[in-house]
Amino acid sequence: MGRKSTKKRILFVLIMPPPVHGMSMVCAQIKTSRLINSEFECRYINSAMSRTMNEIGKCGLIDLIRKGMRYIGAGLNMIKELIFFRPQICYCSITCHGKAFLKDALFVLLAKLFGCRVVIHQHNRGMSDCVQRFPYRWLLPLVYRHARVVLLSWRLYDDVSAVVKPEQVRICPNGIE
Repeated sequence: MGRKSTKKRILFVLIMPPPVHGMSMVCAQIKTSRLINSEFECRYINSAMSRTMNEIGKCGLIDLIRKGMRYIGAGLNMIKELIFFRPQICYCSITCHGKAFLKDALFVLLAKLFGCRVVIHQHNRGMSDCVQRFPYRWLLPLVYRHARVVLLSWRLYDDVSAVVKPEQVRICPNGIE
């Protein structure tokens, strides 16, 4: 019989390249980090819906079907990992507004439903522009409640301050080892 690992189990829900852009490259660094992978028992889910730069923002029927299938696949993969891997922490790299937030919110809410502690890595700005609009006014607080939030700088805090308390925030300036 194999020994159980004493390492914490972390499920990473990341936007992985391709396509190559800033957020996907930081997520790729996280996935390949020797430090992270040696300290924790890790599993990874790619939450990117686009696989090329040309697919980003496209909403044609074929694009929607393709992205919808990827979304369903990522969601089913996450449910499988939550049931069988049983992570203690779910680390989600998300967008804080627009349609991408609505997509990412489901991943965070699934993790919370399964009792995981959630760490949200925030890569962009824009929450303050939509925090009072439907459905964000009720969904943003639900997603960010009791979550740790990683920001690149305290300069980004004003954008999330309507929803995120300062004690929830950790600063990590794109410095993954």
